[in-house]
Amino acid sequence: MRHKAIVLRLALLMALVASPAGAHSAKGPHGGRMAEAKPYHAELITNGDSVEIFVSDADEKPMSAAGFKGVAIFQIGGKVERIELRLSESGALAGKAGVAVPQTVKGAVQLTGPDGKTINARFD
Repeated sequence: MRHKAIVLRLALLMALVASPAGAHSAKGPHGGRMAEAKPYHAELITNGDSVEIFVSDADEKPMSAAGFKGVAIFQIGGKVERIELRLSESGALAGKAGVAVPQTVKGAVQLTGPDGKTINARFD
């Protein structure tokens, strides 16, 4: 059963990484890495085991993540780390990993917007 769960997580990670949403080269307003998650943009901030995702609109204007929920799926130290993201006091989606998350972590963030639509942001 555990093997099946690992295979499912890896399949989800591969599907997210293969999504058409790509990373921007520019830094976001909070100094993090930006990725397109049409019709939004996502900015990834890592600090130790903490992850924050700041959401901006199509014009890259910051907005509250109220009404959003998400999950970050990253490859860290050869293992898949799944991090549940919830609205934080800063207006971002935030969560904690079981290990330190490098600033250059690779993976994807899956966001569900207030409208119920799911979008992906890929960080390469």
